[in-house]
Amino acid sequence: MNGNEKKIIVGEGNISAENNKQYIRPVQSANVLFKFMKNIEYLKTILLNRAILPRYCEEDIDYLNIPINKIAFPMSCFCDIHFNKLNYHVQNYGSYGIGLNKKWGIDQGIQPIHYINADSKLSKDYAEAFNCALENNFEDKETVKYFKNYVLHHLLYMKPIDGKMRIEKDKTVDRNFHDEKEWRFIPDFNKVETELPQIVIPPKINYGSLNRYSDGITKKSEFWLHFELENIKYIILKSEQDRTELIRFIIDNNVASVEEQYILFSKILVFEELGEDI
Repeated sequence: MNGNEKKIIVGEGNISAENNKQYIRPVQSANVLFKFMKNIEYLKTILLNRAILPRYCEEDIDYLNIPINKIAFPMSCFCDIHFNKLNYHVQNYGSYGIGLNKKWGIDQGIQPIHYINADSKLSKDYAEAFNCALENNFEDKETVKYFKNYVLHHLLYMKPIDGKMRIEKDKTVDRNFHDEKEWRFIPDFNKVETELPQIVIPPKINYGSLNRYSDGITKKSEFWLHFELENIKYIILKSEQDRTELIRFIIDNNVASVEEQYILFSKILVFEELGEDI
């Protein structure tokens, strides 16, 4: 870290997976959290591990007008979209998906993100609070620790209403992010000792370093989002051929017991067959 960089540390904070609060089923949003991908091999890895492995993703935060214009951190993203609205999302993110029970996701600490209007007073107030946290001109060190923790942790769950989205190394597209109804899982770095950074800032953000950090996550199961097969509501595939391939993979790799296999197979949907139903 050079002299021009600000050191960013997210402080302590615990999320309990034990949540006994009554679950009120949504009426105008989905009761499932979908994760889509462009390669069936990713879906196979998820099922084999019974876990979703976060990856370091770059986020443009230039809209906030704070000293840092981008950050990267490990996360796994989901969408909260009804079946009949999924077509556009699938076109952008891939035809292979897993749908997990929303109540389970809430209990795991998966969080809907906060979409920010860059022209709002809230956005300006946040920028002032962020700059204040960086200045660190506080006498009460205990207070500033929690203040920094909140400001920096909140940053990981923020996104502009719309903007540019990178789809390839040197290609971006205009996107209304609010349409994605995004929820995020971000691993808790307080649970395990690691040399992996929770937040990466310029000039250390590049494809090589982020891929290496993501590879490091694959070796730290403590950072994975684990689930049981019963938490799966849907498995989405692109074609009938994919269904045959995935069923064979599940059987050959003992992904589930014989009894569980029948239940798992019943949850497989082929996107091409859904047609006008969505």
